[in-house]
Amino acid sequence: MPEEDRCSFVIPRHAVPVGEEGLSPLQEQMLDAPEPVRIFSAPTGAGKSYVFQVAMRKRGARILFIVPTRRLAQNLAEGLRQDLLDVGMAEDQVLERVCLWTSDEGRRIRAEDPKADVNRRRIREIRMEASLPQGGLMIVATPESVAHYLLKPAFTQGGADVQSIVDLLRLDHVVFDEFHTIEARGMGLSMAIATFLAQDATEAKLTFLSATPIDLVTSLVHFGIPRESILVEAETVVTGGPEETVGMRAIHGDVTVTFRRDGSMVEALEAFRREIIETLSRPNDSKAGQVVLIFDSVRDLQTSKQALAAWFDGIGISWAERLAISSVDDSTDLDLNGLFVVGRAADPLKYRVLIATASVEMGVTFRAGMILMNPGHDPCSFVQRIGRVARGDMDGQVVVTSFRSEKSEPGWYSHVRRQLLAETPVVSIDRFIDCVLDGARARFDVTEHDLDQIDGTFRKMPQSAAWAAALFWCAMEEGLVRRGYKGIRTTLRNYRPKKAAAMAAWLGELGKIELHSAQNWRQAFLQEALRLRMIAPAVSLVDPDGNRRKVPWHIWASDERLSNMPSRLLDNGGIEVSIPMSLEQALSDLSYDRRVRQREQILLPHVGETPLLEINRLVEGCLTILRKAERDHLKAEQRTAREIGERLIRLTRIVPTFEGLMDTANSNTAH
Repeated sequence: MPEEDRCSFVIPRHAVPVGEEGLSPLQEQMLDAPEPVRIFSAPTGAGKSYVFQVAMRKRGARILFIVPTRRLAQNLAEGLRQDLLDVGMAEDQVLERVCLWTSDEGRRIRAEDPKADVNRRRIREIRMEASLPQGGLMIVATPESVAHYLLKPAFTQGGADVQSIVDLLRLDHVVFDEFHTIEARGMGLSMAIATFLAQDATEAKLTFLSATPIDLVTSLVHFGIPRESILVEAETVVTGGPEETVGMRAIHGDVTVTFRRDGSMVEALEAFRREIIETLSRPNDSKAGQVVLIFDSVRDLQTSKQALAAWFDGIGISWAERLAISSVDDSTDLDLNGLFVVGRAADPLKYRVLIATASVEMGVTFRAGMILMNPGHDPCSFVQRIGRVARGDMDGQVVVTSFRSEKSEPGWYSHVRRQLLAETPVVSIDRFIDCVLDGARARFDVTEHDLDQIDGTFRKMPQSAAWAAALFWCAMEEGLVRRGYKGIRTTLRNYRPKKAAAMAAWLGELGKIELHSAQNWRQAFLQEALRLRMIAPAVSLVDPDGNRRKVPWHIWASDERLSNMPSRLLDNGGIEVSIPMSLEQALSDLSYDRRVRQREQILLPHVGETPLLEINRLVEGCLTILRKAERDHLKAEQRTAREIGERLIRLTRIVPTFEGLMDTANSNTAH
């Protein structure tokens, strides 16, 4: 095939050196490096999260392990619990040593006992010491649950002590897994914790893990962490066959990556029928015996189910061997009545075929020998997906298909494809990651001068993340003061980074203004520290038999058939929709009848108006309103409130909403 027509390349087999304990040099550093803040990168499959399970089980370490999604948190906790049961530990001890902090787990606890106080239960878990004679504790949590723990303090049973960030000093490790996926607000949470743990008062260490090496040092140092307190290391990866990597642990075998354009995923399946059948014919315990399909769109996955089911039926793969993983499919525990098995309780390792969306990118365990996938939403997701195939010393294949129905491909994807195919047919793993992540690194590429500015509109993630960290710090202080516990607040104030001090001064000035609008805006702005990402209202479809499934808001709103069905607003802000047909029929017939834009009701600091703005232009729209108000005839207090509000929105890219103002009474029960 002429080079200009080439559509594939190979990422050759690669491995890592291992020591006597079976750990690589990087894994040993993860456990032993003395620096309080560590940033480690290694390819998917190198055992970044596994090493902390080893630390808990064999070294008695106490770990808070923070992951991006509820699905991943649940999978990690369940896997670790099963490992402990398998080595003979009693079930009650296992449940004490492996804790899960997610909103789903909170709802499960309250369903079992409506009087249960989830926050106080978490206080007991993080402070658990005497009841663990064998040592070791791992709390697997989402960022939102950690934020609620730190920002919504509750007194302990005796009333003499209160939860706070000081509880983290009891731990050996606080780990942020796949940190590159975190938005600026979530990065603010991690930066605030890192700054506190970087003090000399504790042995606790904070670790950032990622398969995609991105610079964080500039931002962390600027926020207040000494450069000598930060360690940055990457895994040593050796490309070569078994004879060239004797004594090493293989991460992946040879992986062939092919680029295509297809009319549908079924068309791509048909083009690789022989390879798919060969992969699925491998033994059930094969580490590369699954075929995985990954869609960019939940809608595409749902509307393709019938055709996909028919195709797999045609090659002898029954519905019981097929699992669907997506935000819709995981909104139930387990359902065995459809074209695919669905539900968050299903173990992906037990199925021969997985169809999924981006929820499988980060840590969901499977045994893929072949992946057929859409390109992903950004370069990082592209790397994550390809890294899920051929784990261990196995060869594998990835087919990347962009559908012809899409008017254009993402610019980053076209650039990456051209660049990779312009090189030799063999691309090392280091070169592959470096090429793909060129675009992603640009979001983090800032200078000290950039971070020093307080003028202009900050668009790069580290700029707004540093100020989001300042907001988070002030919100921690505020929560302690409201509860009347000023001792720990004084400790936090003594450790305040300079940006947090500046944020506190502006919020203090705003707090002195005797305007209801200014006070409401300040309260809502502090409340925004709890919201680490913008999440649309949950929409639940309920069929005539009472079966229920959640769908993304934009799918419901853009489908005229669904949006015209009877609905009601729930107390938690969600929407419940009654449908006259089965869930399977409703989800297989999804359409895109109209373009919709989610809107939020925002607050203004200088007047009591609450305009509605499109959520994807919330910052720009609010700043436009505030700048226009500069020409209005405002009173002195209104001018000050407007000026402070505009500055804080520019710095953090956070706009307080009316929902945020109202979302105080029930926030503890949400997570």
